[in-house]
Amino acid sequence: MGLLQNTEPGRRMRMTKLGLETFFNPKSVAVIGASKTPGKLGYNAVQNLLNIGFKGKIYPVNPKGGEVLGIKIYPNVKDIPEPVDVGQILVPAPFVVDIMKDLAEKGVKYVVIITGGFTEAGEDGAKMEGEIMRIAKKAGMRVIGPNTTGILSAPASFSTTFLNFDNMRVGGASYIAQTGNFASITLLWILTKEHYGLCRVIGLGNKCDVDDADALEFLGEDPKTKVVGIYVEGLKNGRRFIEVAKKAAKKKPVLVLKSGRTKAGARAAASHTASLAADDAIIESALRQAGVIRVKHYIDLVNYAKAFIYQPPPKGNRMGVITPSGGLGVVMADTIESSGLSIKPFSGETLKKLEEITPPLIKVGNPFDIWPAVSAIGNVKSFDEGLKAIIADPEIDGVILGIMQNKGVDELKDIDFIIETAKKYPDKPIVSFATGEYQLVEKLRKALETNPEVRIPLYYYAEQACEVMSVMYEYTERRKAIA
Repeated sequence: MGLLQNTEPGRRMRMTKLGLETFFNPKSVAVIGASKTPGKLGYNAVQNLLNIGFKGKIYPVNPKGGEVLGIKIYPNVKDIPEPVDVGQILVPAPFVVDIMKDLAEKGVKYVVIITGGFTEAGEDGAKMEGEIMRIAKKAGMRVIGPNTTGILSAPASFSTTFLNFDNMRVGGASYIAQTGNFASITLLWILTKEHYGLCRVIGLGNKCDVDDADALEFLGEDPKTKVVGIYVEGLKNGRRFIEVAKKAAKKKPVLVLKSGRTKAGARAAASHTASLAADDAIIESALRQAGVIRVKHYIDLVNYAKAFIYQPPPKGNRMGVITPSGGLGVVMADTIESSGLSIKPFSGETLKKLEEITPPLIKVGNPFDIWPAVSAIGNVKSFDEGLKAIIADPEIDGVILGIMQNKGVDELKDIDFIIETAKKYPDKPIVSFATGEYQLVEKLRKALETNPEVRIPLYYYAEQACEVMSVMYEYTERRKAIA
């Protein structure tokens, strides 16, 4: 991290800033605003640290003293007898400035301010936020927030969120968000629904100090982070962000959802985190030049990250398609062609192999409608032979695999053959979707996505699987362009 130059217009100051590593690997944390009352935010924050197995020291702080969950509460952070790495502030906004002074006097260099009511709330709040930064700069502190749920570091079993959760699935997906959602409600969604694990989550809030570029610079160099998803309403320092993003995108996929594109969205962003709207066409062009993938929907940050975690990006755009019905094949062909991918005819050898498993007089091609083969020779044999033939085709760069899940002849229970085939072609990604009985689809999704040898992402709709593969190919092209 080291020496950073502030390149904001009108600013010539050059200053040395601490890196962000301690935020994500602290040995101790002071929870300021801790509570003995179950259900309160200050209680939940301490409980979460215990639930997820934080190995460092926890110092609850509240003027009333006492204990919370068997841990002594200190009246003031200055009363803590040992050094404190991270200060987590949960007290109401009018008290935060004094708390910052106490933290500075204690020598705490890393602070996460959960509290809202600052720049986003108006002039008085902006003045308090300015005073917070004056204290932080004088003391050489780094600050995340205010107005956020803060951070998560799964490898260190550390979090500042106040929403209750008790399981931590460690993985390679990291998120930067100008909202507390990713360290709270979206965190809960990922932990309870998805099978890929999290690495780091950085909720920036108002970005009074640590901003998008700082966070992305850290994650770009973080060996545990394999893909980065970013939700942003406004860039504090656009030029530096693009420079950092270009470096990061050479090493790993960077997905960005830039909101506030419309007048209504810009107004909402201004009231949420005091972000000002910028020309969307300029932002689009800058992100493209940096090699960043811009996504359209909030859930894309989850769906696309999963694919990059599980499968390699395709080297080319030529897709082989297996569809469980002719109608879905047409839908997939439309989606593929309109999203930058290509459906080309299979080679003669591939067609011959597909014809061997398909009843006579039925024409085969790309997309390959597998239902006639399933009805003739069974589910496993048809999928096994069909997938082997298509993925082996030298003119195919990846496979989009559509599966039917209904009790009876078309229920796919055994996935061993899929895994074995995927292992033989590690450079050709497989992205799947399944339709039919929901419970059976979920069972199949778990089997494919949690396999210890090869993990294949499964989606609920044909269009989703096609769009995911398109984004993976887009990253291939972006990375070539910035190399």
